[in-house]
Parts: sequence; C-alpha cells; structure tokens
Amino acid sequence: MSAVEFDPTLREVQQDPYPWYRRLRNDAPVSYIPALKAWGLFRYDDCKHTFLHPETYSARDFIAQAFGDLDPVPETPSLIAMDPPAHTPLRKLAGQAFTPAVTRSLEPRIRAIVDGLLDEIMARGHEFDFVADFAAYVPVSVTAELLGVDRSQRENFKIWTADLLNAANRASLPPDEVARIRASVAELRAYLERSIAERRVAPGDDFISHLVRAEEDGDVLTSLQVLSIAVLTHFGGSETPSHMISSALLALFEHPEALAAVREDPALCANLMDETLRYWSPVNLVFQTATHDVELHGALIPAGSYVLSYIGSANRDERHWDAPEHFDIHRDAGRHLSFAHGPHYCPGAALGKRMGAIALAAVLARMPDIRRLETRTEWLASLWVRGARSLPVAW
Repeated sequence: MSAVEFDPTLREVQQDPYPWYRRLRNDAPVSYIPALKAWGLFRYDDCKHTFLHPETYSARDFIAQAFGDLDPVPETPSLIAMDPPAHTPLRKLAGQAFTPAVTRSLEPRIRAIVDGLLDEIMARGHEFDFVADFAAYVPVSVTAELLGVDRSQRENFKIWTADLLNAANRASLPPDEVARIRASVAELRAYLERSIAERRVAPGDDFISHLVRAEEDGDVLTSLQVLSIAVLTHFGGSETPSHMISSALLALFEHPEALAAVREDPALCANLMDETLRYWSPVNLVFQTATHDVELHGALIPAGSYVLSYIGSANRDERHWDAPEHFDIHRDAGRHLSFAHGPHYCPGAALGKRMGAIALAAVLARMPDIRRLETRTEWLASLWVRGARSLPVAW
C-alpha cells in the first residue's frame, strides 16, 4: 500500500482505521496524505520525537488547523499552539490550577455529579444511551464545576462544547451550520468573559479564579490569556474524557474477561482508563508544522508542511507494545501518547483519568447487570476524534 491510498476522510476508514495504521507503520511510516495536504507519521518513536522537538515540529498552527476562523480567541496564541520558550511560563501559570491538591479536592464533587446523573438515568427506566445520557455529561459537568460555571448554564455549556468540537469539520458543513457554530462559539466566549471579570472582583476557589490569581516569577496572565486557557480547558476537558469513558465500557463489553476482572476489583478502573486510551485513543492525531526540511524513513517533508502525528497508530505500534491489538487491562499502558508528551503533555491528564475511573466504577457498582443492546458500533465521522456515536444499554 502506498501513502496515496490512505484517505482518512472516507467513512470506511474512520470506522476502522487500525488495519490501515498497521500497514502504514510497516510499509510507509511517513506518508503524504493528498486528501489532507499533510504528511502523516505512524510509528510510536516518530510521533513521540515530534512532541520532544518543537524546534522541528512546531505546534504554531494547531488552532488554525483545528478551528480556522471559528477560533474563539484569535487575538492571543493558544497554549496548545505555542512552542518553548514562549510556551513555558504560560504553561507553569496554567499548571497551578491543575495541582494534585486541586484534583483531590474535586473528587467529592465528581462523585456527586456521577451519582446525580445515575440517579436521573435510573429514575427514567432501564434503557438509555450511555454516550448521550452519561459519558457526554460527566466530563462537561466536571469541567463546568472546575470552571465555576453557573448551574443554570450547564446545558448551554454542553451545547457549546459540541459546537466547538464540530468546528474542526467546518469544511464539510453547510453554511447555515457553520453560521450556527459561529454564534455558539461567540456565546461561549461572552459567558467566559463575564465570568473572568466577576472573578477579578470576587475570586472563588474555581479554575478561573486560580488563573486570575496565578503568578510565577512576577508573571501574571492577561484577561485574554485566561480566556484562551479557559476555552482550551473547556474543550479538552470535556471532549477527550467523554470518549474515554464510553470507549472504556465498550471495550469491557467486547472483552468479557476484562469486565469480570473489573467487577471483581474496581481498583482496576485506573488501569482500564490507560489501556482504553492506548487501545482507542480519543484523539487520532495531533497537528504540527515542519519548521525546516525533514528527512525521515526515506521521505522528505518540506519546510512549512503540515505534519500529523497519528497517536492512534503510535499507541498500537508493535515495535513498542507486546500484542498491541490485544486489549489488556493488566498491561503497563501509561506510556501511551493520548495526552501527548513533553512540553505539551496535557495538564489535566490526571484529573481526566481519575474522573473516568470514578465514573466507570460507579456505573458497574450501581448497574451490575448493564449490557449493550446493539452488537455493532458506529464511530463518529471525524478525522481526528475517536468515539462511539451511541451506545444503547440496559441495566
């Protein structure tokens, strides 16, 4: 197979990209993808190398590639689209709001959110869509709690999240849908701007207040920087954990031995999260830009080219993992690249995994007979997100 044959815009590829990834890793680990006008990297070591060498693989165009002119905060560079050394002080400031102490302090609220959602679901009947009714609500509710979003705005917050994600598919959307997303993104920004202004006057113990107060070596965040980090947290903190949670339950359904092990020892839910992140990475790829000509595996990537590090492929690289196509909750899967690596390692990774483990443990404890109602999984039509469209279950 040549790289020209790989077209990730095709529905059949999006449904099951893993056989393609395997052949690309072996036959064309550096491939030009005409449909995306970008170069794809498919091996673990190559993808990890890009994260460790931003001087060669810059993150500068990440937001432009992901959101285009639908970027909620175009006036200032997003943290995810900055390279060291400019990235470093901003990352330190933002990291103050993701300390282990903050994560621990959120655990009671996470449990309350999860139990509240399960109470509502169980009161409605014995069947529900695990994706739409639970997995999508847990992270967005926790992120809203983290940011201090008013409870009256929680439903809007969920809509804004979905619309921000859908901005990545803008090229294939009808004009009226793009216009609706643009209006939704503007509403998100307006709400967060009001919240930031309020926290400057009366700070609390939420994430935005931490950002407003954050200081490192005399540096402080501007209102635009706080807004940009809040938007990034809203997006990353809501979307990736949602797919992680639904994919984890789906993986348990497909691997009964793993389900039995987790039922016997709920503490394995922590391992379950990492193995799910490895096996079905919620994010297929990361956008980067080559800062100069790069020769790799006999291919020449010209300076200025878009480079896509396919972490969904890297996480199944047989050069790095034993039996990578096998789902094994007992393996050490913590080296996966689903939260990136190096300077851009996701600061909320620990919180996201803990949230997922709490959510799955609660579901299995309160719904011991939960089962799926359909045998076929339809995955989202997306170039860069991996998640089930729905997961009908009964308990």
